[in-house]
Amino acid sequence: MGVTERVRRPGWPLPWWYPAVPAVAVLVIVLSGTWESLSWPYQEWQYTSAQFHQQTALAAPACAAWAAVVAGRLTSPSRIFAPAVGQRMGAPVVRQHLVPLGAVLVGSYLLGLAPLVAVTVIDAEFGGPDLLVMLSGLLGISASITVGYLIGVLARSAFIAPVAFLLFFAFTVLGSTGDTYAAVVPVLRIDPELGQVENPAMVLFRCAFFLLVTIAAAMIAAQVLAHRAPRARRGWTTTAALTAVPVALAVLGVSTTPDLFRLPADPPRQCAERHGIEYCVHQGHASQLDDLITALDPIFTARGPQEQIERVHDRALLFADPLGVPETTYVVVLGPAHPPAEEAFAVADMLTGFDVCTERYPDELGGESGGDHPVERARDLAAWLEQNPLALHDTNPFKDVDTDTMREWITTHSEEIRTCSLDTVELPS
Repeated sequence: MGVTERVRRPGWPLPWWYPAVPAVAVLVIVLSGTWESLSWPYQEWQYTSAQFHQQTALAAPACAAWAAVVAGRLTSPSRIFAPAVGQRMGAPVVRQHLVPLGAVLVGSYLLGLAPLVAVTVIDAEFGGPDLLVMLSGLLGISASITVGYLIGVLARSAFIAPVAFLLFFAFTVLGSTGDTYAAVVPVLRIDPELGQVENPAMVLFRCAFFLLVTIAAAMIAAQVLAHRAPRARRGWTTTAALTAVPVALAVLGVSTTPDLFRLPADPPRQCAERHGIEYCVHQGHASQLDDLITALDPIFTARGPQEQIERVHDRALLFADPLGVPETTYVVVLGPAHPPAEEAFAVADMLTGFDVCTERYPDELGGESGGDHPVERARDLAAWLEQNPLALHDTNPFKDVDTDTMREWITTHSEEIRTCSLDTVELPS
């Protein structure tokens, strides 16, 4: 193969595995970050769309590091194929390096997200993909590649790669510390849930910022390479201007701290009533309504008439007005990774005062069934209310008491149950 033909190869003179190694690494990072969610019983588009930027937490540092390696290997003036006065040094060579590198890394990132998108298309029960949110993640990856490449150009060495990795990893850590840097860092501190929509204004700002960073970093790299010869001094004014634009936008984004999510005021719901209790879930959780009733109704039935809980509502319905929830409304947290059955324990704990006991006696939670401590009695009462064979030990004093007797006893001693003082009353027989 002649020299002319080899120069036309995008990766020349690097071996073929140079793009393959980071592509596999990015694919593994994204698949490992989303693999668990593939087995969830259903999917939510809010979560899947957000993973396009959330998975940049490790993928972006890896992309930046490898882009720095490529730039350090291909643009250093000590290389015979990259002389400081070479006509190819500038925008053409930056384009020749970044286009194939970006295509490989972004393509690998998309490939890693493809299984999650596929199962969401099949299993999601509400809504659709948020394309702007997805685009923000891809632009974040593109920005990491281009800035990493610029770092390699400036350092003139592939050994700068760890610095590029740590720099972008620090950015992702900033995103997890709060909302302050949310507009300029691709990773948010929390994943959106059903009932929340990522703030369109903030997402648009993020897209514009990442795009500007990508363009500015590529143009600065081209300027640096084109004017690397000692006699050449023009072009640095342009470089300074290119740097100032994203910096000014970053200052604006950090100083404003926009809201992460927009909350629809009247989300669609599906409701049902069972034994005087109203159950309502978001339309996106409609398939969970029957399971929720199945999990909680036996507890309310065992407890008998009570005024403590009159409604059970999905939190996805209440994000817009969390302070307007009546005290008699029990809020359930539903989601693909949080089945309704898990709420049974919490409802039983609430109706038997065990949640109060955990606050009053935080050091007494390791006791065993059948004890006289109020925490132990509250735990035994909650186990009876759940009728859970795994929790209802033979030593449980309520194990063989009939339902009518228990209901009367619970009603009589409701104040002691509420204040975690069951050690002061006689147990039913």
